[in-house]
Amino acid sequence: MLPHEIETRCPMCRTFTISTLDPTRERALQRLYPVSYQAREAESQTAEEDGSASTIETLTVHIGNEHTEIRAEQGSNNKHHWKFFIRPSRTDLIEEVQVFLHPTFRNPIVVLEWPPYEIRRLGWGYFTIYANIILKPGYSWVSPEAEGTRDGAPKGKLPLEWTLDFNGRGSQARIRLKVRKEKEGQEAELDIQREHVRRSYARQREVDPDWEER
Repeated sequence: MLPHEIETRCPMCRTFTISTLDPTRERALQRLYPVSYQAREAESQTAEEDGSASTIETLTVHIGNEHTEIRAEQGSNNKHHWKFFIRPSRTDLIEEVQVFLHPTFRNPIVVLEWPPYEIRRLGWGYFTIYANIILKPGYSWVSPEAEGTRDGAPKGKLPLEWTLDFNGRGSQARIRLKVRKEKEGQEAELDIQREHVRRSYARQREVDPDWEER
């Protein structure tokens, strides 16, 4: 287990923090930020109401990096060997993980279609990595941060970010999330298959402008 494990996000600023209930501070924040608290409460209520007609499943995601400092080669400052990872508790729901590195890397965009969702690199400095977790057809994120995918799946993409930690062995955060399964049964499986084909066509058109559906 890596150090500095973090449980959730701050309900106000959405940054990672340790989740510890403090009733006194909660009341003070409600007085200082009444509009923001009402908005957060409305988001939670909407998510619960939307989930009444479908199945809500829990998903835990670990995001972070491991780090080892090595001896740099002569003429190079690259002394940090690191591994960035995203580890969901259920990989059967994940279509792919898109990772966006610093543009100075030779291949700054990496698409991971199968677990483990991790990449290793050697560098000289830390930076912020951006990543998108894309769900399979038939599932959507129950999160205000969720976005639609480029192939048309509403709330199928969850953007995350992680700043590399080169202190010691690295660090990680743990995020508890909810995923909605839209339908169940045989009809749901048919819908998922149709959606998978539609999204495959959309991706093919995106990468190949000369592609034509036959």
